[in-house]
Amino acid sequence: MSVRVFKKARLVLFLIFAACAGVMLLSCSKKEKGAEGEENQDAQVEENTNEYDFYLPSDDDASWVESLLARVEEERIAEELAKMEESVSEYQLDEDDFAEDDEADSDEEGAEENGEEEEINPIEKFFEEAREGRALTDKKQEMRFYEFDNEILSSQQTEDGLVVVHSNGNNVIRNFYDVQYNLIKKEEWNIKSASDSSILKTEAFVYSEETNKVVQKDITTPSYFESVLYNEEKSPVSAKRYNLKDEERFIVRERFWAYDAENQLIRDEQKEYTYADAEYKTEPEVFIRRYEYKYPEVVKADGSAGSSEVSEGAGISEAASDTATDSGNSDNSEKSEIPPDSKYYENNVLKMKNVYTDQKGTWVSTVYFDENLSVKTYYEDDVRVRDEYYNRGRLFRTKIYEKQEAAPEDEQTVIKQGEE
Repeated sequence: MSVRVFKKARLVLFLIFAACAGVMLLSCSKKEKGAEGEENQDAQVEENTNEYDFYLPSDDDASWVESLLARVEEERIAEELAKMEESVSEYQLDEDDFAEDDEADSDEEGAEENGEEEEINPIEKFFEEAREGRALTDKKQEMRFYEFDNEILSSQQTEDGLVVVHSNGNNVIRNFYDVQYNLIKKEEWNIKSASDSSILKTEAFVYSEETNKVVQKDITTPSYFESVLYNEEKSPVSAKRYNLKDEERFIVRERFWAYDAENQLIRDEQKEYTYADAEYKTEPEVFIRRYEYKYPEVVKADGSAGSSEVSEGAGISEAASDTATDSGNSDNSEKSEIPPDSKYYENNVLKMKNVYTDQKGTWVSTVYFDENLSVKTYYEDDVRVRDEYYNRGRLFRTKIYEKQEAAPEDEQTVIKQGEE
């Protein structure tokens, strides 16, 4: 009886062990299949991700950093240059006010030849361009008032000369002329009513006793005073602006211009004074911007021409070099289309330099970040073809742009590492 019970117990234990082993094998099989499925799924996700991922950290050598910095710096300097060039117009004399000076010179020469003297009235030019309107005269048939639409012109003869008032809506301009009809003062007013009027700006002009041309203009507004000096060609040579506070003047800006024998601008310098407080009690900080220009020489009979620094662009390409050589025999009119070489400084530190060749659209631009890093960019047909990156004057990277006629902005770059 005991033997039979023992056999049954052993059979039951064997069945239990077999069942447990089967369950364990089945569980392991499911885990392996699940793990394999997860791996396949992860691989599929990674594959799909790589299919749309255009940035691979493993391929990033940070070569784009210098290029980005160079473009940002170029844009910043270009904006500064645009601001300075646009602001020059603020200092130029109004051609409408002084255009008659040249005409007067020529008329005086003709009058001297004929033994006659003729004075130019500033009102004559207005009526040459004016359309039909309403005019009022006095008993002597001299005009005192002229009206057309919203524009009104009136004149008054005084012992010192002539006063002409021109209004258009609320804007009123008063011009004061001497006995020779030279503009000596100009006032700009805003008149809304008899009880609501204000003067916006006053300009006073000083003439040379020798040439009878404007040599100085003083500008006064409620907030600032500025004095501008001019050369014989009516071009500004210096300007100083002061902010006005409690009847005191505080320098905020200085500007200086220099010209060559042909009155071409060769130097433009601006000093800005910044105060820490609105009371002007502290010494101002000075920031200096300066542009220098060098114009291409006139083509000589032997074909030699160009500035002394053009040699920097000689390595652009053989084709460009040959074209540049051939262009030495071109007309002076083509030479005049080439921009002047230029240098830009901040606080007397060179920040950018452009050097042009004799071939139009072929030039080299160099941007200086600090004492170490600089980027030199080569252009052909006004299209960037190559960037060279320097560290302490030593080339360490070159970026080449492939020119494409259909899409000039598309580029293909090749990174070449220089010698370390």
